[in-house]
Amino acid sequence: MSVNVVKFTKLRTTIDPTFWAKFAELKVDKLRLDDKSQIKLWGRYSFDVPEIEKNNPLVLDYMSFNENVESNSINNSIICYGYMVNTNTYEAFRKINPQDFIDSIGKCIINDIMSGAALAEPWKLAVFLIFSYADLKTYRFHYWVAHPTPLSLPEMYFEKIQKSINDNFMVDQFDKLYEGFQQLDYKQKSFFSVFVFDEENIKVDTLNEGIKYINAQESTVGTDCEVYFAFYNPCKRLLEPGWQLRNLLCLLFWHCSTFCFTKSIQILSLNRDDFKTAVVYTLKCKEYAEQEIVKKSIFDSHLVGWEHNENGKMGPQIVDLSEILDPNKLAEKAINLNLKLMKWRLVPDLDLEKISNLKCLLLGAGTLGCSVARVLIGWGISNITFVDKSIVSHSNTVRQSLFIHEDAVKRKFKVDAAKDALLRIRPTMNVHGIKLQIPMPGHVVGQSMLNTTKEAVKELKDAIAGNDVVFLLLDSREARWLPTLLCAAMNKITINAALGFDSYMVQRHGVRNLTDIPVSNVTSQNPDGKNLGCYFCNDITQPGNSQTDRTLDQQCTVSRPGLSQIAAGLAVELMIAITQHSQGLEAKALAAGIKNNVNSNIKDNTLEGLLGGVPHTIRGSLWGYESYLTITHRFSSCTACSIPLISEYQKRGFEFILDACNIPNYLEKLCGLEELLKRPDLDELCSSIDASSEEE
Repeated sequence: MSVNVVKFTKLRTTIDPTFWAKFAELKVDKLRLDDKSQIKLWGRYSFDVPEIEKNNPLVLDYMSFNENVESNSINNSIICYGYMVNTNTYEAFRKINPQDFIDSIGKCIINDIMSGAALAEPWKLAVFLIFSYADLKTYRFHYWVAHPTPLSLPEMYFEKIQKSINDNFMVDQFDKLYEGFQQLDYKQKSFFSVFVFDEENIKVDTLNEGIKYINAQESTVGTDCEVYFAFYNPCKRLLEPGWQLRNLLCLLFWHCSTFCFTKSIQILSLNRDDFKTAVVYTLKCKEYAEQEIVKKSIFDSHLVGWEHNENGKMGPQIVDLSEILDPNKLAEKAINLNLKLMKWRLVPDLDLEKISNLKCLLLGAGTLGCSVARVLIGWGISNITFVDKSIVSHSNTVRQSLFIHEDAVKRKFKVDAAKDALLRIRPTMNVHGIKLQIPMPGHVVGQSMLNTTKEAVKELKDAIAGNDVVFLLLDSREARWLPTLLCAAMNKITINAALGFDSYMVQRHGVRNLTDIPVSNVTSQNPDGKNLGCYFCNDITQPGNSQTDRTLDQQCTVSRPGLSQIAAGLAVELMIAITQHSQGLEAKALAAGIKNNVNSNIKDNTLEGLLGGVPHTIRGSLWGYESYLTITHRFSSCTACSIPLISEYQKRGFEFILDACNIPNYLEKLCGLEELLKRPDLDELCSSIDASSEEE
């Protein structure tokens, strides 16, 4: 009789790449560092499987994470559910004891059988479990799937030879079987009952109804119908029914034990919804003297059910999707990983969407421009426009981080070479390059240059208007004048960075509003954005041509090589801090005297933003490895951002800019600086300003 012992075929699972792609997205955006939660999943066995397939696998894909199973494609499928636990590290994954895991997480199947929950919802008998580790840097996924079932199942035998459904049912009954099956709820289709009263009367009903009938017949002589316990069998081995049958038998032994220990059990094995290929098994339990002890041992035993890996051994699977997933999408997820980790762990309110949507204009694509661009993409910013007119030279490639030797050999424009470099780093970026010469005071615009200069002004104006942030990273002081004026007129976030040999300066410009009456209060310790100066607010002369009569070392910015990285990092971080401050551009300036006390009174301290204080000017030196926070107050007679200049520009447009370039001292007269310098009390005024600065 041992040759007729019932053996069971283990199940297998096919995980579509979309499952892991969706999980990677959920891990980064929702689950984060949570490694305790049991993630609920949906899986399905499809009826549309070619006949040549030996086993029909459990399929998991992107829809497995849907909150409601109704949102999945449940037609023509057997639906089941499961749980997944994902570890944060590979070490934690390796330390999981498979037996402890399946016993603890899979205990739900024991509880559902004993409580009767599996009678009401038989799909609970087909639960599956997964523990995994997702390496989101390399897109390698380690996982192991289990289909838990009690180890100690009473020994079962085939009482009769397995038969085709055609031997027990009439062909005319197939339509009734199909119709009855289709009317079952999706939670009932995995396991159900079939009542055969006679050749014409047949009924498909729930598993619970079948067990009720069997129990009711224990005290009755004879029966008026045959009862088949049916289950969906994804395995096509005729002599070895699928793993699900184990759990069905466990449930039957618990809820109708006398019947199972003493009677023949008729099982209908279904692998297609039309029943034409179904198989009938007649099973009989081995005789046991202590039936209650055997029954109890079923549910006191360990659980088993781990799948074999692709090598046919007991162990986890590894899937490498680094080449399957779209490289650009893969890059996008990987690029933003560090930022999202920052948000999870340290700054939950960090508005990454606001940062990533920023459009940044970099005026200058040299040493500072390259360095600033690299820091910007580190913050996930993908909209960058370069403005420059220079060509990459061989002296640039070692200092300007976006350029290589071939760029100099091919004499590429810096804006084109910088664009290409960023696209090699992040192919999905939106990068533009504009080649133009910015008009500058003191650089006379002749008749022959009139049209090109007018076009340059329009192009610069449009570029500034079309961006949210403007970085002034130009070589000369006068080149920063027109962008400063335009940014003030448009109230753009303006960040200025400049280098000396071993010193640097990073500054945010204040905001300007033509309706505000400028009030110069140099005694204010922490002026807000409306009272902060620009790059030119410390000047008492208008910018002029600084390039004439200059030697080579005076024409070029000669700086210690590490300086640009420091200044670029501070410039971008200052900009980010502004965007994450509740007052934005109007945030009060953090001053050196109170920077150590920013956190002293968080509720009332308007100096503190989400990322800390927002200074006005940061000055530093590598000579003493020091940095200072300084403040330049708004100057009502500034030659770049004062109200008279902005008003004149808005009235006259290009003609005003042309006069600023061609007429000496034009800006000084217009802004009132010339009259200020003629005041008889000028010395006393300067002394009072110095005194107030010392008090600060």
